[in-house]
Amino acid sequence: MASASSFRNRCQQIIRQRSFWILLAMLAGIGALHYLTPQVRFLALLPFPLQRHTVERIIFLVPVAGATFAFGQTGGLVALGAAILIMLPRIFLVFPQPADALVETAAVAIVGYVIVWLIETQEREKRLRQRAVSRLRAINEVAAIVTESLELDQVLNRALDKVLEVTGLDAGLAFLLDRPAQELILTAYRGISEEAAAGVDRLRLGEGFCGRVAQSGEPMVVTDSSQDPRLTRMVVRQEGLRGQVIVPLKSKGEVQGVMAVASRAERSFLPDELELITAIGNEIGVAIENARLYESMRFYVRQITQAQEEERKRIARELHDDTVQALVVLSRRLDALAAACGPASLPQDAAQRIAELQELMDDVIRNVRRFSRDLRPSILDDLGLLPTLESLANELTERDGIPTDLQVRGESRRLPPETELTLFRIAQEALNNVRRHAQARHASVTVTFTDNTVQITVQDDGRGFVPPAHSGDLAAAGKLGLMGMHERARLLRGTLDVHSRPGQGTCVTVTVPA
Repeated sequence: MASASSFRNRCQQIIRQRSFWILLAMLAGIGALHYLTPQVRFLALLPFPLQRHTVERIIFLVPVAGATFAFGQTGGLVALGAAILIMLPRIFLVFPQPADALVETAAVAIVGYVIVWLIETQEREKRLRQRAVSRLRAINEVAAIVTESLELDQVLNRALDKVLEVTGLDAGLAFLLDRPAQELILTAYRGISEEAAAGVDRLRLGEGFCGRVAQSGEPMVVTDSSQDPRLTRMVVRQEGLRGQVIVPLKSKGEVQGVMAVASRAERSFLPDELELITAIGNEIGVAIENARLYESMRFYVRQITQAQEEERKRIARELHDDTVQALVVLSRRLDALAAACGPASLPQDAAQRIAELQELMDDVIRNVRRFSRDLRPSILDDLGLLPTLESLANELTERDGIPTDLQVRGESRRLPPETELTLFRIAQEALNNVRRHAQARHASVTVTFTDNTVQITVQDDGRGFVPPAHSGDLAAAGKLGLMGMHERARLLRGTLDVHSRPGQGTCVTVTVPA
């Protein structure tokens, strides 16, 4: 029943095409010429002049070729058959020499079949080239998408969008394999309801289509899943998904997850479609492995950063509690010594040296306190991010002579300690760059609070520079400070943008979820 309906729809599509009516008119016109015109000696000067309506028989090859171009091999053969049927009555009912006419008609049929075969071969090769180019372009586009980010959610969602765009299918699901639990976890989906997604959020290894593919590591094609007993979750059937392709997401031969793309109509997938989706799955599998490696690396970086910050905190506390206090006691003793001896009882050079020692001691105390504050300002733990940033801005204004103002937008609030510490380090490095390199006349720090994010912008009117096109090029360009800022932002799943041009200053913006 479905085949008859499909055939009827195909016929209706053909009839609605203008080329069909043009070819039909050509056949009718040549047929009329074949029956209604007298015999003509064509090219009579040749030793064997063409006559007996041979010209019309040859002209029948034109609509045959046109039908092949318009409708493929089947269309060409149908047109050739129609031309022969048009010529046959004249051979046996009208023409006085039917044997000669039959030979000519047979020759036209053979030549017509050769023309159809040649055109179809050429068109098939053209289609194969186009498919190969389209497949390569799709794989390259997916590869470009999955290499833009190392965040698993972003990789899978954007890749799934591209796969559905390329294949023209209706729905898609991407699962990640949890090896310890032996489960597939739904990470991205398109074209299905939230209820359906909740119904397949976890699949056991070997369960359903996706579980079987994850277990075997081989792709699966399902023409009509609505009648397939291997489908274990009814929510998918309720969504009306029928034709499906399920491919493993592999990297180095190991299954990282599973991707299923589906149509709401019964569908048979061509081998090249399966190859394309499988190749895209392999690209996504490599991206998943890279993202997981990056996640592991980020975990270790976070642990190292936390240990580093704890060590900074310990050193800062010891400098403040022990070293600075000892230096203060020493400074007070120098003051007491100078007061007890008095200027009159000491040689002039000795009094001058004590005064120099007092001045030097005060400088040492100030520097140690600043060093302790740079290592880990106690104000950050006690009062939070905003007072600490205000302290940084005041220090840049008073000590370095670069007027710096702090602006707060939105409803300010305390953030988790790790978030405040990371944002402080980024702002501290940005202001250090203003101090050391910018040669700026003015700088500003803007903190913007929204419901879901916190954004800090450090801007100056200094000499600027040409930032690398990609953050991965920062190390090669010697911008290690900026690279560290990027990595700190990524630890909070945030972003860092650097905009600068020579002579037009620099703007550093960090945005993190809160």
